[in-house]
Amino acid sequence: MSGITKRIALTALAPLLFLAAPPASAGDGISVMTQNQYLGADLNPLLQAPDAASFSEALLTALQQVAAADFPTRVEDLARPIAKRKPHLVALQEVWAFHCVDLAGPIPGHGCDDPSIAGAFNDHLSGTLAALAASGAVYHAVATVENLDLRDVVVDGLPAGVPFEINGVPALLIALDRDVILARGDLVEAGQVAPATVPCARPSGNGCNFQAFIEASTPAGPLKVERGFVAVDATVDGEDYRFVNTHLEIYQPDPANPVSRFFQAAQAGELIQTLALTTPPDRTLVVAGDINSSPDHAGLSGPLPLPSPFDAGIATPYMQFAYGGYVDIWTAQEEPEDGFTCCQLNDLSNRVNLLNERIDMIFARDLPAGLKHVDLADKRITGETAPPGSAVWPSDHAGLSAEILF
Repeated sequence: MSGITKRIALTALAPLLFLAAPPASAGDGISVMTQNQYLGADLNPLLQAPDAASFSEALLTALQQVAAADFPTRVEDLARPIAKRKPHLVALQEVWAFHCVDLAGPIPGHGCDDPSIAGAFNDHLSGTLAALAASGAVYHAVATVENLDLRDVVVDGLPAGVPFEINGVPALLIALDRDVILARGDLVEAGQVAPATVPCARPSGNGCNFQAFIEASTPAGPLKVERGFVAVDATVDGEDYRFVNTHLEIYQPDPANPVSRFFQAAQAGELIQTLALTTPPDRTLVVAGDINSSPDHAGLSGPLPLPSPFDAGIATPYMQFAYGGYVDIWTAQEEPEDGFTCCQLNDLSNRVNLLNERIDMIFARDLPAGLKHVDLADKRITGETAPPGSAVWPSDHAGLSAEILF
């Protein structure tokens, strides 16, 4: 990927430690769900833009795609399976907020108000909570990690954000990508859920950003493609849990360079090691999210031009969770189906379902005593064609839901 460099803290390169936790005691179980909500656009052209004109054009195209993907409509379908199943905890990835500032002052129908992009500017988290409330489901955002943040960009003394032009009118984009854990209202009201304190090298919000990340050199300055994780401690039916939400880097961010698989592997290693060292032994550990790693993805044998231990080879995140003793809840059920969760087209316009790989996961650190309702979150939106009457899919990912008994 053009302009991409590595940023790796030395502690991220330590050998991976997979420490076993004692088995959890029996209980009535916990219901969880994970869903990548998807921003609605492909950001790769933005990260690869060679000059200012190309960058502005790529940014404008991305905003038009986000607007066309119509999150305010999609969120109703994203909220429906949560409201129907009422899981105790929900892991959401790509929970974006988009805001636009007219640098020359507001002009009706122009700049930020241009009809081709105006629909992009909204907060996906507040929209999600409102859609859930409208469906009769009370949920609260209890923990958040902040990832890619355009507030980190300052160009030519302008306010924080990324400048662009639309039809000759200057504007400024402010955007933030978050991973969020929602908790059911009764848990919050009873004081049975709270952000977990997880020591890490790069705190962000209630969670942590990984030490290995992609940084793209762009005409607007360096953009950090941050990824991270966030956790809550919850008590459900008298049992104590630590629930973790993460979103790892894509499998091979530079298609021409297999060694770029390093990023997600290093992130997974940091996550697994951190959880092994910091999770209280009396809490049952459940990890959910978009790990961007399929059981079918291949690792990479060494020697490799990477620091130790990755010079000896790269194990995929899925391999690392398996080697670390985690249980893949999908495959733990009897006679599991394919369970594909990814991916529809970038613009969500395909009518035929294109899901063809399983990269969204729920892992348990202890062997479950039983499983119920392990399923794609909404069969209606993962059928052979798009939902009747819908112009787009709710997300490029299908959600995953499970009730786990320990």
